[in-house]
Amino acid sequence: MDFSVISQLATLLRNPEFPAQLSSAIQRQRPEGDHLVLRIEAALSKTPSTTQESSLLLGCIDLNTGLPFSQVTPATSPDPNDHPLTPQSLSNSDVELRPSKRRKTVSGLRLAPAGITPATTETESDCHDQDASATVTPHGSLKSSIRQVHSDTRFPVRKKPGHDSAPVLEPTSTDKLISGMWRQVYSPVQLTRFPSIIEPSVDIRTGVSGEVFRAVNTLCLKYYNQSQSSRALEMIVQAYWVECYQARIAVIRLENPHLSSTEARMIALREACTTLNWKEKDLRNRTAIWRGYKEIKDAGGWASLIFASAGVYRFCKYRTGFGDGFSTRLRHIQSSLEVAADTLHPEWRDLLQVIGQGSSRQYHGHPHEWVTVTGEPAVPLPSTYEHLQLPNGFQYRFIDECVVDETVFGTQDPRTVPEVDPDTCPACKERQSDEVEKNQCLCFPALFGGVRGHVPVQLFHTTSGKNNGVAARSNFERGTAIGEFVGLVTSGIEGVDVMLGGTRDRPYQIYQGQMGNFTRFINHSCRPNSQVQRFYWRGQERIIVVSRGVVAGNEITVDYSDHYWRQLNK
Repeated sequence: MDFSVISQLATLLRNPEFPAQLSSAIQRQRPEGDHLVLRIEAALSKTPSTTQESSLLLGCIDLNTGLPFSQVTPATSPDPNDHPLTPQSLSNSDVELRPSKRRKTVSGLRLAPAGITPATTETESDCHDQDASATVTPHGSLKSSIRQVHSDTRFPVRKKPGHDSAPVLEPTSTDKLISGMWRQVYSPVQLTRFPSIIEPSVDIRTGVSGEVFRAVNTLCLKYYNQSQSSRALEMIVQAYWVECYQARIAVIRLENPHLSSTEARMIALREACTTLNWKEKDLRNRTAIWRGYKEIKDAGGWASLIFASAGVYRFCKYRTGFGDGFSTRLRHIQSSLEVAADTLHPEWRDLLQVIGQGSSRQYHGHPHEWVTVTGEPAVPLPSTYEHLQLPNGFQYRFIDECVVDETVFGTQDPRTVPEVDPDTCPACKERQSDEVEKNQCLCFPALFGGVRGHVPVQLFHTTSGKNNGVAARSNFERGTAIGEFVGLVTSGIEGVDVMLGGTRDRPYQIYQGQMGNFTRFINHSCRPNSQVQRFYWRGQERIIVVSRGVVAGNEITVDYSDHYWRQLNK
């Protein structure tokens, strides 16, 4: 008999007396010539001295040859707790036979909580019962229906898909910085050069009445605007300081040619520390951040720095976004930023007077009266339609609300729907009111029943031959309103583009040929990122443009519908 395997067991169990104990047991169990097998079992217990009734069969060793059996098929009695054979149980046994080393994977699957059965349809339930009963034949063989998936409480359940389940890339530091610029330039903040001490008009210590609360809100808004102005002035001066610092180093080197660039830089640094009363280390750390301000100004102009959000400090401190394409992106949007800044915040250039570089406005009028061009100054909207050779040129008036054609409808508004309660929203069943304090309908608060601000969109010159288009300057989440389709509410116009509204009994048209808003310039796309839908506000039908998920910088598009293309004269 070969005791090599027995010796290995003795070494593994740290029991040197195991071979002798085994030989003694063999002598007691059999006369000479009988065939014996060493059956090795294992049991789980909390302490070594505890005995367990159930055990696990690990294997058997032939004591005549000293070799283990290649396959062990224990004969066991059927357990009443055993489950019937299913494809799921087969897949589990296959997993046990696979190699233990597996690739780590990431998926959208999660295990269902114990005790919760995944929801199935009636058809799936019927198929489950039929296949479960027909899975195993009386002879023990499997039918072809074994491929049918059977579910139990441990089957992975895919997460419920949401509206925004499509994978999206996380915005980079540069994207966040530019997004903050647009968010600030379209905010209602008011920038002033010389903020003064603001005193409340009423005694704000007299309680929390409506008048006192309004006074406190006004005071908060004024000091917020003042802090934003002070922050902008601080960055302007700090960016200009870097220019003066570099110029001072150049002058020192000209006056002292024998000095190296490092020595000249240290002399200029010490001169600044003397006036600022700072340590050299502190000034060097601040200079690194201020140099980032200057780089932003050099690439995107003063507007890009003044309207940078609070994240610009961290952006310049860690310099995570100063890459190859950063300066190029700022140069491309420089004129677009100045259009929005000049038309929405005409006083922003006054801040530059603090360093003696004040300038006059370049863009006047409505924000959408200018068409932005990538990398070039913006152009007036009428100039983009000179190719039409209109008798009086391109005339267009921007309005915020629809104008009803009194020659057609008189004093009646055809958008009014008598069947709709003007005080209740048909969609959410909440109260509608033009007063923000009383309104409870939150379907589209950016347009109705809420505080209305500037829509972060701009007209731009397309490169696809569509002339002008509308670009989003901020993200529009799916389901949010972008704007209302406004114009002249009339009827009976043919041969030109109009928006149809109303019903067959009360039809009307919205014509944007001479008046309207930016929605007139939204282009068609077979794969649009927005849609036109109807909404009832205060008993009137409104036609609005709703986002399907528009990313900042992308063109806003809608589907003009098949009816539009069929009626178009080509």
